[in-house]
Amino acid sequence: MNKAFVLLNVKSGYEDSIKDALKKIRGVTISHAIYGKYDFMITMESSTQDELKIDIFALRKMTGVTSTLSMIVIE
Repeated sequence: MNKAFVLLNVKSGYEDSIKDALKKIRGVTISHAIYGKYDFMITMESSTQDELKIDIFALRKMTGVTSTLSMIVIE
């Protein structure tokens, strides 16, 4: 199983729509709205590295997402 942690920044006012959209993104297993430099912390899992990268790219294309920080687990 391939795993990644992704931090998201979103435009003000998009938090609720992002929260709902995360439930529909393949691979998202856990998501938390957080305070601090980032607005969401997400755990993703996939059966292949390529699928994981595609799922992360889907997050980046979401309306309201301004930036991401992806950390793919290597162990």
